[in-house]
Amino acid sequence: MDFNSPIFFLLFLPVFFILYYPAPKPLRIYVGIIGGLLFYSWGYAAYLPLILGITLLAFLLGLGIERWRGHGAASLLLWGGVLVNIALIVVFKLSEDLSYPLGLSFLTFQVIAYLVEVNNKAGEAERNLLDFSFYLLLFPKLPAGPITRYRDLRRQIKDIRIEPHDAADGLRRFITGFAKKALIADTLGKVASPVFDLSSPGISPALAWLALVSFALQLYFDFSGYSDMAIGLGRMMGFRFVENFNFPYISKNIGDFWRRWHISLSTWFRDMVFYPLERRRLAFLGQQVNILTVFLLTGLWHGLTLNFVIWGLIHGAALVFEATAPGRRLRGAWAPIQHLYALGVILLGWVFFASPTPAFAIDFLQRLLGDTRGLEPLPFELTNPLPFIEPTFLLALFLSMLLSMPVSGWMGNFFRDLTGGKLALNAALRIAADLGLVFLFFASVAAVASAEFIPAIYGNF
Repeated sequence: MDFNSPIFFLLFLPVFFILYYPAPKPLRIYVGIIGGLLFYSWGYAAYLPLILGITLLAFLLGLGIERWRGHGAASLLLWGGVLVNIALIVVFKLSEDLSYPLGLSFLTFQVIAYLVEVNNKAGEAERNLLDFSFYLLLFPKLPAGPITRYRDLRRQIKDIRIEPHDAADGLRRFITGFAKKALIADTLGKVASPVFDLSSPGISPALAWLALVSFALQLYFDFSGYSDMAIGLGRMMGFRFVENFNFPYISKNIGDFWRRWHISLSTWFRDMVFYPLERRRLAFLGQQVNILTVFLLTGLWHGLTLNFVIWGLIHGAALVFEATAPGRRLRGAWAPIQHLYALGVILLGWVFFASPTPAFAIDFLQRLLGDTRGLEPLPFELTNPLPFIEPTFLLALFLSMLLSMPVSGWMGNFFRDLTGGKLALNAALRIAADLGLVFLFFASVAAVASAEFIPAIYGNF
């Protein structure tokens, strides 16, 4: 099931909350588990035994690791659990006959973090199988994260509290994410996807730039929209998930970018890979090797292809550069120069991320640099599958550029100053904003209903 499918928000979601809210606190665990199983079964029923097996294995391994912590048996259980979960990702990513299970990478990374934290005494092993199952099967974070740590949700699961204002704020956050996905990301994809689906980039430099910018913004609004929906749904259920995005395209360098983009993944790699490597750093170029290793693995997490490896290493190389003397001098440069540098590296990486092959990416880069060799104008009827630009796309492009900056915070400060803390004016603005969200919800539903279903991009990872 997908968050932007009509069956989810018109049937599953209302029925779930009708059962979840009135249930006594202990019974909410059961409702949540059943809801997660039904959510996963819709389209992925064949993989339900696998997900249940991962859950049971992680639960038992956690108990074993805590029981024999400090002994060889605990290390054996830890590494066995880590390797099993990594092997599952590798097998499904390499398989041409099996579809990729929904959210497998996010699920397994949560399991690995849990086992490592139990082994390192950063968290306790859970002794209640129902509570642990509820955590892993919590449906808002199943499709595309964010990657949550059990230690962060444990107390919340033990005492689920739902406040009316939390439920209302969660609903607002869900609608905002839904609109970002349905109205902006999917509209931008009408230009970006056909270009990157070509067998070769036989397009003009102008269209290449338009497609690249569209893809960068589509990916951000698609994934951050899903994160908003997940965080909003979690809030409606009484949980606070970690934030996953913080306006990454205003970054001044790549280190800053990874503190703003897919925050839960970058934090996971920092804690689970980079810090352990740093504790055993090589004497010569050790940190640089560790950075490149982390971003090699980050690329492979997205897909076992050369393109994702190159994408990861581009970011790793940029971080290595930023630790050098010239890189440190760049941090003192005029702010627009820093932004241009960061956007240049980010867009270069997105070329390889979006392209089907390295050869396509290299040809695409040549188009971006103005290469027009081999281009011949085609009659209109032969331009398919290339896009044609329409007003809705231009509007989505403008809004995506605007909303990729923290304008909501600026507007919030403006209206706060405007109302001067007057309750009546604040209430009027809240009502107006909520009416706007209602309009966005129905516009998003209409967009989803009138177009071909487009799943989340990161649902494939």
